[in-house]
Amino acid sequence: MKTSLIAASLAALICLGGGAQAAELPKGGMSAKEVQAWLIERGYKAEAAKNDEGEDYLKSAGEGVSFEVNFYDCKASRCTSIQFVAGFDLEEKLAADKANSWNSAKRYIDCFIDEDGDPWFTYDINLSPGGTHEALDDNFGVWLSFLPDMKQHIGWE
Repeated sequence: MKTSLIAASLAALICLGGGAQAAELPKGGMSAKEVQAWLIERGYKAEAAKNDEGEDYLKSAGEGVSFEVNFYDCKASRCTSIQFVAGFDLEEKLAADKANSWNSAKRYIDCFIDEDGDPWFTYDINLSPGGTHEALDDNFGVWLSFLPDMKQHIGWE
């Protein structure tokens, strides 16, 4: 009887206290290797690469769209923000009004046109100060959910 009472009391405390704590991101953000491991754990490729300036980034893909993960505001190996970027090489230039219609109708993901008239879509995520793996997963889900919309908006087949 005493054991049942203790178990019931613990169960009530867990329910009232909100249960398990969310897994916090490391202080100061995440390293490229940690973001790479996080993507791989979720079943996505995450190939490490360096840009022309020697800065780390990751190559990945989802929903038939290749994209990169760029790192910003880095100190030592920890970065306080990342940016998902997807660019499309179109045969015909994308009109500015097409990019503007995306930007005026969509939240979260921005579109811009490069010097060749090709569209680029970006999504920024803060990793610090504070944050959880659950929030990072949710942000990544937002990015993934927009990939089919990007293709449809620009007529990418």
